[in-house]
Amino acid sequence: MRLSVIAALCLVLAVPVAAAAQERPGVLLLRGERYLAMGKIEAAMQNYNKVLACCAGTPEAAEAHNDLGVCHARQGNRDKAEAEYRKSLAINGYPLAAFNLGKLRSEDFTASGDAAARAEAVALLTRFGDYLARGDGLPPVVSYNRAEIDVWLAETLSGLEVPATGE
Repeated sequence: MRLSVIAALCLVLAVPVAAAAQERPGVLLLRGERYLAMGKIEAAMQNYNKVLACCAGTPEAAEAHNDLGVCHARQGNRDKAEAEYRKSLAINGYPLAAFNLGKLRSEDFTASGDAAARAEAVALLTRFGDYLARGDGLPPVVSYNRAEIDVWLAETLSGLEVPATGE
């Protein structure tokens, strides 16, 4: 009889532990990324919002804000995407947010010729390029696409250069 009581306690205690493990910020971020990759944007956003609810101001929150920005961008909500990227950068200068916001500002410059958009794009994309050059702890999404990212970054920064004026 004693063994069955211990077994029952283990079962009762294991359920909350398993549920708690599923709510860890890292698990929520990975789950969000999986949903995002599958095109299930609302499900991804739910996971990222759970991270923000528990971990405001942390590196995990910076990643969640960036990933929420990606969700908004994919839904065509450009202003919301930009706001999330800026929140991410404000926390810890999250490098992928610099890339994503730099991309948006580059698009702004291309569409409008706005010099402020160009300057911000150059600064953000240069910061991201420096991060790539260090190569410290690149996330899989960057590592797997590194060659493509390097080409895009070089071409984009080249296109953002201020033309030399003739004398």
